[in-house]
Amino acid sequence: MRYQILGPLLVEHEQQTRSVTGGKVRTLLAALLLHANQQLSVAQLAQRMWPGDAPHSLRRVVQTNIVRLRHELPWPGSVITGPAGYSLRVGPGELDMHVFDRLVDEAAAAPSLHERARLLRSALALWRGPACADVASPWLHEMDLPPLDERRLLALERRIEADLLLRRTDGIVGELRLLTAEHPYRERFWVQLMAALFRQGRQAEALSAYQTLSHRFIGELGVEPGEELRDVHQQILRGSGQHPLLSAPQQQAVVPAPQRLPAGAPHFVGRAEEFATLDWHRDEEAAVIVLDGPAGIGKSALAVRWLHGNDDFPDGRLHVDLRGYADEPPMKPSEALAALLGELGVAGSDIPYGVPARAELYRALTADRRMAVLLDNALDADQVRPLLPGPGATAVITSRNQLRGLVVHDGAVRVTVPRLEPAEAAAVLGLNPRTEEAARLAELCDRTPLALRILAERMARLPHVPPASWVAELSEEGDRLAALDAGDGAPGDLPRALSWSYRRLEPGPAELMRRLSAYTSRAFTTERAAELAAAPVPSVRRQLDRLVGVHLIEQLNHDRYRVSPLAGLYGRHSALAERAG
Repeated sequence: MRYQILGPLLVEHEQQTRSVTGGKVRTLLAALLLHANQQLSVAQLAQRMWPGDAPHSLRRVVQTNIVRLRHELPWPGSVITGPAGYSLRVGPGELDMHVFDRLVDEAAAAPSLHERARLLRSALALWRGPACADVASPWLHEMDLPPLDERRLLALERRIEADLLLRRTDGIVGELRLLTAEHPYRERFWVQLMAALFRQGRQAEALSAYQTLSHRFIGELGVEPGEELRDVHQQILRGSGQHPLLSAPQQQAVVPAPQRLPAGAPHFVGRAEEFATLDWHRDEEAAVIVLDGPAGIGKSALAVRWLHGNDDFPDGRLHVDLRGYADEPPMKPSEALAALLGELGVAGSDIPYGVPARAELYRALTADRRMAVLLDNALDADQVRPLLPGPGATAVITSRNQLRGLVVHDGAVRVTVPRLEPAEAAAVLGLNPRTEEAARLAELCDRTPLALRILAERMARLPHVPPASWVAELSEEGDRLAALDAGDGAPGDLPRALSWSYRRLEPGPAELMRRLSAYTSRAFTTERAAELAAAPVPSVRRQLDRLVGVHLIEQLNHDRYRVSPLAGLYGRHSALAERAG
């Protein structure tokens, strides 16, 4: 059963809605609903039911109306007789007033302006007119209902404010003109009207609105408008200001469909299964997609290729390199948000200060837009979380970190990028996949795209060197890392890329990784790792989990691990270099 008092009084049961007959019974029901689950005395009910003198046999007349009310309701037992009066039992969600209050509370705690506006709009949509519009009770309309209407007006103010901050000004001026006419002394509506006019480039009308209210206040009340109104007036006179409703970036500053992705890799090979998986997640409307994997596995190339080839993002594609694993320090969320807002067309002078304000504006500008945001080379979940776009947009994140926190707390789906298939690796090298040399070189490069591309460049540059010679060179572990170094200090060098993974480790996992690297490529258990580290098993288990989480070691089953071949190679090389130094 549901009750509706935000308008004419209605009772709904089994999808049938009807009004309550009898003026006194309707007043009685309205009084009990306005104080749902609270006991009202006979005297309190009489105040609401009889505006003048109450009948002589007051208790008996109230009891008679209670009986009539029970006959009107599908569940008579919901009207409860107590020791000092009567109450109406109402469950969660059964009274529209309670639903309204709940939605307003949720809006106050909403994580974004978009969500706040949506919740407030839903709350206000419950109102079908003045509350208890068909209830003839002076007491109700003078005492009980004004606080409820005040809650409606506050919600309306907050919804309009959210719309203005979201740059939704269509139709809002007309709405505010009606509201200022209905509530001429409610200053917040005047502030919003002036701001809406100013935001539409109607500065003269905004100033005229202030003159209208100023004359009314002085002429009728003998006082000046309040401080906020005076401040907004002065800022509009200057043509700019710091008031949030005036200083929010203009809508025309937003680029309709920004295309900021880097160019795709010219010689892309394979990944058909990963493309199919990404397409499936997109069809399922995944909002956050994590592409994780070890250094050089091709996460960024895969993401860029998929986003370029997907026509499901007509509103644009953004990109930011978060420098999670790079020579430079990782990008701070505030810096990344400024970059993303710039890609959205927000002028530097309009970018607010601080992460919360920037994140709120960023989510508002990306909400309800079929847009992709590539957050490339992320360090961890804390760096990424403030950068997730508003509802409707899709975030694609690449990282060496599994970003488990995003999966647990933010609903992310994870696609771990595997090694290339042997035939695909041979194709990168330009070799016949059926030859023994092609298979051997692919494995020596661990079927990792970055290592394969570096070797392919050397092979193309030195065409007179036969594949067998390359196999011989790379088979020598001491020479392999040098062979996979492009030699010009570029960020794409394999040793350099691997070094960034090591640098981001905490001391405990870093020391364990150095010891495990010396263990070559054999599988090991937690107990064996604890022996190598001379550390307790529980501590080592946590460190192993950390190394798995950043793809430096591989977990083969519940308690069997192995060091990733290229990561182990770099670890052994670094250990030798340290001892030599």
